[in-house]
Amino acid sequence: MPDNPLLSVAFHIPFHLIRAEHIEPAVQELLRQSQARIDALVHDGTPRTFDNTMLALERATENLDYALSVVRHLESVSTSPELRAAWNAVEPAASAFYSRIPLNEGLWKQLQSYASTVEAKDLPGTRRRFLTKTLDSFRRHGAELDPAGKKRMSAIDVELTTLTTKYSENVLDSTNAFELIITGEAKLAGLPPSAIEAGRQSAESRKAAGWRFTLQSPSYIPVITYLDDRAIREQMYRAYSSRATEPERDNRPILGRIVELRQKKARLLGFPGTWRIGLRDSAGFCMTLMKKSSARISPRNAWSTGCSPLSSAFTAFR
Repeated sequence: MPDNPLLSVAFHIPFHLIRAEHIEPAVQELLRQSQARIDALVHDGTPRTFDNTMLALERATENLDYALSVVRHLESVSTSPELRAAWNAVEPAASAFYSRIPLNEGLWKQLQSYASTVEAKDLPGTRRRFLTKTLDSFRRHGAELDPAGKKRMSAIDVELTTLTTKYSENVLDSTNAFELIITGEAKLAGLPPSAIEAGRQSAESRKAAGWRFTLQSPSYIPVITYLDDRAIREQMYRAYSSRATEPERDNRPILGRIVELRQKKARLLGFPGTWRIGLRDSAGFCMTLMKKSSARISPRNAWSTGCSPLSSAFTAFR
């Protein structure tokens, strides 16, 4: 365990040292440590300050956040059966842990207690923003729900995490499954020399003759941008646009369930739909901006700041 590279935060992430067998023991230990820090914050009876409340909450999950983000990144760019199995083994427990944080009644009371202090009311700039966003986040994740509502919220969050992970895995697997081998050099007209050379090396790595192109961005973007052959560009575009629709990794039913659960979550929180949650943030930001602006904001500037009705709706649906 001491040699586990996921147990400590490093500025230069040691990706080359991380193995699938490190993931489960590291995450289990970091979950234990994070929970212990949150419990300590909940039971801390000293007067509330920014340091012992907001920063303590931020630090409670710092190492766990780091480890999970590193593993998630590896699984998305350099996956293997062992790595995926390890990630899928720890993700439910990690999701349940994060879902419980805003539902923790004692923790919510500590945040409210700090928010009512003189120090909190006089917080400057980013610290005030941090407090406001934290309180809003807790509310939107069920902090003010009754016990039955909190139980339902936690179940929804865990299922959503499982579904969105499966969705991402299907997209990744579908992307990796596609390849296009071009054997006629004339069909490469329009491509930059660097893309042609990359295609040749890719084909060589698979012991194939010609040039190999995939749906990975470094391969796909030059083809779709520069290749003269319209038919090949269309083939690549259609393959890219229809990823994760194959029978063995069809995301369409998963997407339907994700939308359904997000709607249920929104209604549980008292919103008519998920769109309303996004618009609430946009509307609040825009009202503040309008009040502080000494000049009238033009429609063009409103769009650039996200304050036009259309841009706000777009942000809500992203």
